[in-house]
Amino acid sequence: MSPWLSLSALLALNKAPNYLTGRIAADERVVFFPTAANKINATHWQVPIHGWIFEPEMESKKRKALVKVLGKFFQVQDEEEKLILKQRVMPFTVDNQSKKFVNIKIGNIVHRMPRSSKDGHFLANLTLHENELNAKDGTFPFEAVDEDRIFPGLVHLVPPTGISIVSDIDDTVKITNYLDKKEFYKNTFIRKFQAVPGMVEHFDKCKSEYESCCFHYVSSSPYQLFEELYKFFQQTGFPPATFHLKKIRIKDKTLLQLLADPHDYKMRQIEPLLKTFPNRKFIFVGDSGEKDPEVYKELFRKYPSQIEKIWIRNVNNATESRMDGVHPERWQYFNEGADFHL
Repeated sequence: MSPWLSLSALLALNKAPNYLTGRIAADERVVFFPTAANKINATHWQVPIHGWIFEPEMESKKRKALVKVLGKFFQVQDEEEKLILKQRVMPFTVDNQSKKFVNIKIGNIVHRMPRSSKDGHFLANLTLHENELNAKDGTFPFEAVDEDRIFPGLVHLVPPTGISIVSDIDDTVKITNYLDKKEFYKNTFIRKFQAVPGMVEHFDKCKSEYESCCFHYVSSSPYQLFEELYKFFQQTGFPPATFHLKKIRIKDKTLLQLLADPHDYKMRQIEPLLKTFPNRKFIFVGDSGEKDPEVYKELFRKYPSQIEKIWIRNVNNATESRMDGVHPERWQYFNEGADFHL
């Protein structure tokens, strides 16, 4: 081979390092979302890996302009609020990296992920022997292969039997005030997240009293808020959980998904959990502000033997009629965590 041809090939590879090597560029980040693995036989697990690769563009003009516009809209003056706004807006203005692949390391084995889509997301399903998993307390860690940085991920090993608590986030475990749009936007973008009183303690009690209790957050919040939500759940002491959020991309029509009816979205997110874990019992937790009662009621009709209970935080004086068709002993309204008696 000509030395000039070899040099050209090296230069081309340096310009597009990921295409053949899977190398993560210095100006790119990878975020992994906690997923639920299911046991498929005596020795093997089906392990989903869900990640997002992007370039933060911390100093982009687009980001600065958006922060400025939103700052005026929210009448932000407090320095802490300005800092929160910048942090929350940043993921919405990143440059999603498409057609990239990431290598991850589980134990001593490196696995190549599928190439990312336009929104930077990639999803793989691995079949792994339990001996390959360095499991502890029902989870096992992994990380993207990178020479200088660590991009960690976590998978939850959900046993075939036990209790799964599927919970909404906004106005269910986190105070959002969705029904008041001005308060909703402020609580989402410029204020510290606040937990619904007593819900941390209630979920902790569920974890200790229910057999093999696992948690899954299914929310209409976009994945762009994942890191802020994850930090909030860790800091407040909520039990670890898998996350099932909404994929949107600012540049195309998927942005309209933020305004879409949550009924179909939540059905598509929750029903696969019921099918993947047919021998587990489920408790649904939501609020009356949107369509949680209707979604959970429909799922109860389809899977009555799997759904143990439905808990709805009543944020708008909802009547019992919204839960027509579900036996009164199987559901309840609540205002805060102290209202429960297991």
